[in-house]
Amino acid sequence: MVASKTRQCTKCLKNRAAKFFSGPRGRICSSCSKKSRSKASHANRVEDTYGLLKGEYEKLIEAQGGVCAICGQSRNYRLNLDHSHKTGLLRGGCCRLCNGRLLTAARDNPAVLRAAADYLENPPAIRILGPRLHKDFREDPS
Repeated sequence: MVASKTRQCTKCLKNRAAKFFSGPRGRICSSCSKKSRSKASHANRVEDTYGLLKGEYEKLIEAQGGVCAICGQSRNYRLNLDHSHKTGLLRGGCCRLCNGRLLTAARDNPAVLRAAADYLENPPAIRILGPRLHKDFREDPS
């Protein structure tokens, strides 16, 4: 008789191949196991890195409406905690794009971000040359 090559995960109740379970008595599949470790490791990392107490990460993100403090977008992943690289102070929860690209590109300099906003609101090319359209936005002359 051939042994069954699938098992049912006691957490998600999915039938998965035996290779997704660790050890001979593994009852939780690797996906569920990773999710459990991920939540615990995030809480530990937040506590260790920022000194937040249990529930303070959730309190901060909830107070921000569950969205990025900069762009206001809701993401389907956990928001990053942003901090000042000069003072070390925690500033808030941001999406990966705002925290990893926008603030990084601006070198945490508010003057650069204000200049970027001014640039977007009053582009020099329009002021100097008048309106010019990218070729993808021009009407086809034919």
